[in-house]
Amino acid sequence: MKILYDAINANDLRGSTIADYLVNIEASIEVVDGRGVIYEEPYFPVAELARELARWVSLGEKQAPNFLFASLSFEEPGAVQILDSGSGWTVGSMFTPELKSSPVSWGEVAACIDTFVSNVRRDVLELGISPDFIDSQRAE
Repeated sequence: MKILYDAINANDLRGSTIADYLVNIEASIEVVDGRGVIYEEPYFPVAELARELARWVSLGEKQAPNFLFASLSFEEPGAVQILDSGSGWTVGSMFTPELKSSPVSWGEVAACIDTFVSNVRRDVLELGISPDFIDSQRAE
C-alpha cells in the first residue's frame, strides 16, 4: 500500500490560517497497492490528509478506529478510508467503493503513513511554508 502524490502546490493559498493551509495545499494523489490504483484525485488536500493521518496513526493499533478522512474539501467523510477488515487493514475510498486494497498489517499501514506524512512535510517546507501545522493538535 502506498499513498503517492505529485505536483504539490499552494497556488490557491490566499490566507494564513491553519484551515487555509489545509485546504489549499494540494497535489495529484494516488492510493495504490500491488494490484493497482485504488483511488486518484487531481486536486487533493494532501496537507490536510497528512495531518489527519498523523493524528490517527498516533493512536496506535489498539486505539485507532476505522479512518474516514473528514475533510474541509468534501461534504462527506471517506475520500480516503482505512478500515479494519478483521484480517488486516484495507484502504479504499467512498468514491471508488468497488476498489479496496488487500489487507495489510498495522505495521505496513503505519509505515505507509509515516512515509507519506514525512514527504508532505518536506514538500510543504520546500514551498516555503512551515509544516508545523501538520502536527498541531496531534493526538497523544
